[in-house]
Amino acid sequence: MIDQESIKKIETRLKGIPLIDAAIFEILSLLDKPETNFQQIVEKLSPEISAKFLKMANSAYYGRNVRTVEYAIRVLGFKAMKQILTTSTIIDHFATKADLKGFNFEKFQKHAHFCAAVSRVLGEMLGYEALEDLFTAAMLHNIGKLVIVVYLGDEYKEIDALKKSQGISSREAEKRVLGVTHAEIGGLALKQSNASKDIYNAISHHEADDRDLLTGPPLRLELIIREASRIIDKFTLPKKFEPLEIIDLLQETIDQGEKLYEEGIKVQVLSKEHEHIFQKLVKEASELVYVELKETLEERTDDVDDPLPAGQ
Repeated sequence: MIDQESIKKIETRLKGIPLIDAAIFEILSLLDKPETNFQQIVEKLSPEISAKFLKMANSAYYGRNVRTVEYAIRVLGFKAMKQILTTSTIIDHFATKADLKGFNFEKFQKHAHFCAAVSRVLGEMLGYEALEDLFTAAMLHNIGKLVIVVYLGDEYKEIDALKKSQGISSREAEKRVLGVTHAEIGGLALKQSNASKDIYNAISHHEADDRDLLTGPPLRLELIIREASRIIDKFTLPKKFEPLEIIDLLQETIDQGEKLYEEGIKVQVLSKEHEHIFQKLVKEASELVYVELKETLEERTDDVDDPLPAGQ
């Protein structure tokens, strides 16, 4: 159960954190206007912002090979560009903070990219159309860990010490020290950046196991991110294996999952049971991906369920 009092305290402390600068907000505002054209967007992009966008557009997740911003925008569309800019800016915001000393930021990014790759695989298997939302939620699902490190420094040290002394997961240590987890904190931070409700829910509840599908909002994005995160958490991330290779490796599994989804859709019923059927299909697709990855990746053997330690 979420501790509402702790949530309010953390929300107050995080209020006003500038995760996205004014220049990015201006571009995001343009992207929301239907009358905006490509040239208007390009004119607003600084060389630095253009470089960030192209780097993400050429990432393993999108699998593109584009050299100009204009072409990338035309190929990916405004919505994907908005998600890419938001995600890259938020991650860069933390990457430049001196307080990150002692936190393995490279490992954090690698974990995020692998989660994004698995999310895309699951999304394709399950016919999920908003792949750019999967990218954003997967890349930022553990952003709460960085919020704790950078903005809750004293508690970060206490969490790290408690985890090491008692051999518990960061999640358990976070609950004891802050009353909330990094997932809930990440959701609060993204909420302040005007993230969509679906993305906010996916990040806030990516570790939850007690969500009510009957009374809650549509949870498809959340379910996929949760399963992708759990799959990646089961493996030791390889040093010489790129996220794009996961997508290539699992192409046959994607095809198999698509058939599974089509058969599942044939028996789905209206309203409330619809989400339960999707949840079952996500679990089945997740198991297919996990079994396939076991053939290539090394499974983690430690007891503490936490692939991203607070301190190194």
